[in-house]
Amino acid sequence: MKKILIFCLLLSLLVVASAVMAQQAPAPAATAPAPATAAPAAPAKAAAPATFTIARMELASGVEKHQPTGIATTFPAATEKVYCFLELNNVTANTSFTYVWTLGLNEMARVTQTATRTVAKYRTWSTKALGGMKGDWKVDIQDASGAVLKTAAFKVE
Repeated sequence: MKKILIFCLLLSLLVVASAVMAQQAPAPAATAPAPATAAPAAPAKAAAPATFTIARMELASGVEKHQPTGIATTFPAATEKVYCFLELNNVTANTSFTYVWTLGLNEMARVTQTATRTVAKYRTWSTKALGGMKGDWKVDIQDASGAVLKTAAFKVE
């Protein structure tokens, strides 16, 4: 009877451990099987390179009058949200870029913005609510093709 009880406990522990590991591991990308009679694929268009330059990228605890405030690379766990402030130069109309917020190896948010007009100087920001999540964070700025243009790292303690 003891052996059966121990076996059941070990089996339960194994199921719980695998469920926890499955939640922490990033989900694999789903791939669809190719049809048996697939037509040749058209050549993919290369995405245009970024049509702007990043003049400034700051991590801050706020933004006031279009300027970052409380610029830091370490934030206390009580911080409600962090701002990633960008100042871009020579932006052309309809240019998209994406903020990718990452904690450790886990992508936590992806925010895409589009400049609606051509300007010499463009200031914008994205925020991420931290929810007390401690650790090593980073924000990547990606162009429309997914190429990383700049990265800023910060820590929540």
